[in-house]
Amino acid sequence: MRRLLGVGALAGAFAGAPLPLPGQDAQPPITVSFAAAPIRDVLFTFAEFADRSIVAGPGIEGLVSAEIRDQPWEVAFDVLLEAHGLVARELESGIIRVDGARNLFEQEAVLPLETRAFRASYGDAAELLDPVAALLSDRGRASVAQAANAVVVTDIARVLDAAENLVAALDVRVPQVDIAAKIVFVNRTEMEGFGVTYDLKDLGGNQINLLTPGIADKDGDGVIELPDEQVPRGTNVVSLGGSSLAALGNALDRVPNPTLTLLGSLVLGRSTLVGFLDVLKSVQLTDVEARPSVRVLDNRTAKIVVGEETPVRVVDAGAQGGAEGEGRSRASGPVATVDYKETGVILEVTPRVAGGHEIVLELAAERSSADLGPSDVGLVFRRQKAESQLLVRDGETVVIGGLTVEETGLARSGIPLLMDVPLLGALFRTTKELRVQRDLLILVTPTIVRPAPP
Repeated sequence: MRRLLGVGALAGAFAGAPLPLPGQDAQPPITVSFAAAPIRDVLFTFAEFADRSIVAGPGIEGLVSAEIRDQPWEVAFDVLLEAHGLVARELESGIIRVDGARNLFEQEAVLPLETRAFRASYGDAAELLDPVAALLSDRGRASVAQAANAVVVTDIARVLDAAENLVAALDVRVPQVDIAAKIVFVNRTEMEGFGVTYDLKDLGGNQINLLTPGIADKDGDGVIELPDEQVPRGTNVVSLGGSSLAALGNALDRVPNPTLTLLGSLVLGRSTLVGFLDVLKSVQLTDVEARPSVRVLDNRTAKIVVGEETPVRVVDAGAQGGAEGEGRSRASGPVATVDYKETGVILEVTPRVAGGHEIVLELAAERSSADLGPSDVGLVFRRQKAESQLLVRDGETVVIGGLTVEETGLARSGIPLLMDVPLLGALFRTTKELRVQRDLLILVTPTIVRPAPP
């Protein structure tokens, strides 16, 4: 096995920072001065001081002028080589060979190629392919063996050693994170309604029997006999034999599903005035809580969907096709396809452990539903969604989203002119008020999963 000990301008591409020599954990400091000393004499001085075998390659020439005071010898050795564009390699025998960077490239161009497989234990080997490919020489190549979950590299020994160290550094056991979320949806609906409906009937003439049944003198004897001469509701009576008046007020705009209805009638000669008073006050409260939880590896994305897939029919009117038969072309109609939309509670989270007790979260939480549209457009998708990136401590609960939407609707209808009379106008109109309030609250608690003690 060979190791690069000193590097010049190109040395970082081979080995990065200088490596300590075997058995030399604590190197003695060196103090030495060189004044226009030949580079080979300098190498000999370091070989004597460190008690190592150092061999200079062909073409190693030049003069060294340096003043080194109380520095670890391997640090001083590496700096001198770097200053003169030289590279040191430790051979398997333990001998250190010093060459120029250009000579090292030329030597590696003729070195034999080797093939090694580096298996990924914790991650996907495909994710390691690009980092390993960045280390390859001009003759090297790398591929992924899916069955073995390994990266197969063919290159010179130096590159294989660097790839082995890189895979070992990247393919490590990563922590897991438990994500517990609480998504709260509160819908509050308040409805108020007040309306007075009038029905004026002429017992011997015209009647608009929309709200209540009526009566008619069917045999013409001038006497009303019930129930034989009762007219069902919805059957109007029109008198053609004289003056008669019938009227309805607010009949077609009554308060739906009233909680209180009062009925009163007043007989005035041959006319009867029937009045309905409808009053409504209702409050509806819906509280929906979703508590999705998921465990995911560090820096991986997890997704939870609790809901359904709603089919949506898409008609492409411009996709006109044709079929030929018996020498004629026949056009087909629009093409219809079905698309599916996910609806319900959807939680997507990507945690990243920062240090030992903090977590960076990228989180998206959504609640959606599909309702019938008000026209022939089909479906209307209602979505409540929050996306955020935040830093939290291990086990800390944070609120990442809060949204309140309030809708208020007011509708008034009534008898013209009379409905606008101060104070008394309320008796001649129908008033409907609707207030809808929707609240969304999202809470998240991430917890780092600690490994069980052995």
